Amino acid sequence: MEFQSPIISGSDLSVTERLNLPSRRMKLSLEKSSNMMGAVSLASPNRHTMSLMSDDLSHTIFEGDPTFTRIGLAGQRKTLDETRVDLTVNNLSRKKHKEELMSILLEEEVPGVENALELFESFLQTFQSYGAEHQVFNQCAEYESKCGEQVTALHKLIQMAPQGHSKLAQAQELEQELRFERDTWRLVASLYQDRLNSEFQDSEMESEEIWSGLDDATSEDDLVRQLYDKNAIIRQAQLVVDWLEQRAADVYHDSHYSQAEFYGDAVTGWENTLHSLISKKRGISTDNAEQNLVTQMDPDAPNRDQSRRLHPLDKEDEMRLLRSVFARLRCGQLDEAQQLCFRAGQPFRAAILEGWKLFHDPNMKSRTDVANTKESPSGNPYRDIWKTMSWKECENVQLSVEERSILALLCGHLKALLPACPSWEDQLWAHLRAMIDHCVEKELRRCVNYKRQLQVLPDEYWNQQLTVESIFSTLAASRDKTLVAQGRDQYRIIQRYLIMDDVDGLLEEMSSWLSKGDSWSVHLRPHMLRLMAHLALFFRRIGRGSSEDLIGSILEAYVLQLVNLGRTDLAAVYVAQLPLPEDQIRLYAQCLVMVEEQQELCEDTERQRLLYLAHQVGLDVNAIAKQVVITLCNQGGNIQHISDASLQVATSAEDERRIRSLSWLLMDPSMRSQLLIQANTLMRGYLLRRQIEAVKLTFKLIPPDTLKILSEIWESRTGLTDLPTEVAAATREYLSIQAYIDALDAFQEWFTRFHHSKPKKTEASVQQQRGGASAQLSFTENLLKEQHLKQHQVEMLRWQAAVDSLTETAIDKLYNVLLFPDGGWMADSVQFVDENTPRQQQQQLLRQSCIPHAALLLCNVLTSTHRHSQCLELANVVASEQQSLYKVCSAEQLGQLTKHLRQAYVKLLDLGESP
Repeated sequence: MEFQSPIISGSDLSVTERLNLPSRRMKLSLEKSSNMMGAVSLASPNRHTMSLMSDDLSHTIFEGDPTFTRIGLAGQRKTLDETRVDLTVNNLSRKKHKEELMSILLEEEVPGVENALELFESFLQTFQSYGAEHQVFNQCAEYESKCGEQVTALHKLIQMAPQGHSKLAQAQELEQELRFERDTWRLVASLYQDRLNSEFQDSEMESEEIWSGLDDATSEDDLVRQLYDKNAIIRQAQLVVDWLEQRAADVYHDSHYSQAEFYGDAVTGWENTLHSLISKKRGISTDNAEQNLVTQMDPDAPNRDQSRRLHPLDKEDEMRLLRSVFARLRCGQLDEAQQLCFRAGQPFRAAILEGWKLFHDPNMKSRTDVANTKESPSGNPYRDIWKTMSWKECENVQLSVEERSILALLCGHLKALLPACPSWEDQLWAHLRAMIDHCVEKELRRCVNYKRQLQVLPDEYWNQQLTVESIFSTLAASRDKTLVAQGRDQYRIIQRYLIMDDVDGLLEEMSSWLSKGDSWSVHLRPHMLRLMAHLALFFRRIGRGSSEDLIGSILEAYVLQLVNLGRTDLAAVYVAQLPLPEDQIRLYAQCLVMVEEQQELCEDTERQRLLYLAHQVGLDVNAIAKQVVITLCNQGGNIQHISDASLQVATSAEDERRIRSLSWLLMDPSMRSQLLIQANTLMRGYLLRRQIEAVKLTFKLIPPDTLKILSEIWESRTGLTDLPTEVAAATREYLSIQAYIDALDAFQEWFTRFHHSKPKKTEASVQQQRGGASAQLSFTENLLKEQHLKQHQVEMLRWQAAVDSLTETAIDKLYNVLLFPDGGWMADSVQFVDENTPRQQQQQLLRQSCIPHAALLLCNVLTSTHRHSQCLELANVVASEQQSLYKVCSAEQLGQLTKHLRQAYVKLLDLGESP
């Protein structure tokens, strides 16, 4: 890891823009001084959205900091006409862009939120693209990049939209949420890359071992580099500081775009005070605001004589400068802060910012070059003196809070630094900076052989015994309610566990969030669940997550959230990450059930696609489809049994949904056995409830070639023709239901033709048969009546032939139920180990209701068609011991059947036929 200072870290941002803004007040032109720096402008960060941030960033050190910057007139001014043309073109372009943006705002219910949902697909693609173990940190970098792109897009959207737009509230919240997630991934990559690289190093090595092999000529800078290389605690604390400063730099850049810039060919410090003093010396009268000013212009003049003060305008600039300098230091931008001091005409402040630097003299090391040239040393050889004086200045109440906070930051005075740190991140940064400063100073004084007596730092400095654990405990116990509330934010809780390297604690904490509340939109937002799931997968990949149950619960919650968001096509990959196959089957089946319930009519193409996605990631598609159907076809523990077989109950919408769910088992021919078993289960329930139409709908859904395919698949796999016991029983049950449905259809068709389709005689033919007043009719009328009579006789013959055919069919179909081979209708031909299963109980109930019903229907057909002798044959069939049909009939059912048989017997006797 590249060394970074324990005091000021972070990179200085390059200047990308030069702004020349008009002055807010008139300034007296001063002559250029030879020792004065030329004016250099800084980029103007955007300040517009600070009011849009949540409470964690809206009250940070950046609030009220417009960056004190004064610049000279650079470049040749354009003519007025050229300027007007440029402004007109730019205004038209900006106006057009803003109109397009506003049209988008009006079209979308929540601007930007829909685009942010693309992160779910992006994260999945990244997860699959960087599947190798060595690519895990490339994966984290890609996660960070994807979130950053959305943050940038949302920020531009909010920035361009008019303030107070009613549709921007959620977009602002989402921007802040994704900003937190981006920073979290940045922290993960930074910390765990270092932790994994240093796993084989002893992070608890004694200081004597750390400094072994180093001589007295080694500089402070080299010693601290060694400390960072050997001490993982200090190194990782510095990584967190770097991360916090980068976060601050991002906020600073995005929130400060309206800086106050000043024109002037040359800049000097406290120029209004200097102007007043010069004017007074020349005898020029001054106003009341310029009374009691300092009489000297040295840096200590304002503090030396408290009765004297700076000019009010200079005092205001002084406060703005100090706030801007501290803001730059908070962002880790030391060079920017020093340049700011130079541009403000206060180079002594830039020099103060140099005092903390570690001394390093490259000439102290042995050199082998012939020229023996000397290099310039860097840092402060009297750093201890500077630090002691800075500590005293931090306790000087005469100084402003801003100035004391700058000195406190550089010398490690935590107490004086905290008042300038209002947010949770600022407080954490301040404590970690003090912790690192204390550790570095302690080791330097123990291990470096200085040639002189060092200044003794106060006891309060050495009493600052800080650890990462104690820092977070201090923040949690703060009296500032706002600070405590910020620390309870879920993103900050995740970051706290990451910094403490408590992976198991983090997984347990995230898992506990899953059971809090019933509204994910409040307690666990979709983007938070996405972060949790991918963090859990990251920890598993690097071997840090020891609880697979916790990781599984987080993944399960994320998968269900994807289904709720309509991103079902993304679920299969994450389901496949569960370690146990049974959990994979259960979870993906639950997802498909949700899809079936969300859509009024799920198409077969959609079912095929979802099962194909599961197959692509190695899930057990057959088991999943089976579980889906079992769940959707669940009819409850107790199925209501209607004993009256003559009733028929209508089919409900829920019944139709259950029947359609069987389509999940039609996707693959290898699932036909499960299709048959589940369809039989569904039809048994409908038969018990006398929902005959539902039984028929279910039966139609089963392809006619199902039995043939079952035999072919089994024979191709095993070479055997006999199906396995479960499949053979399901086949027999299917044929039993088919026989019963065919019998009911045949009886219904016969009944309709026999009772409702018989040709009716015309009134004229009836009168002719009765010998009415036909003699009084004319010849034409009599001829017409004879034709009607002949036509009726032809229709009767045709009807009778149809009835006879339907009667034979109905008799055959009903006998197929009564004389079902190999044990009888709805009876297994083989014995199962457990003979008291719900299936067998239902079969017995169906035998007790459907067989007597079929016998009564058959008796009805025979008696109605005057086939009385066949009725007596039916009696022999019912009483036969071979079929034992009488055993499944109740006393009431036998009584009804006996009544019909007795009537048939009497009819035979009346006709003189022998029974």
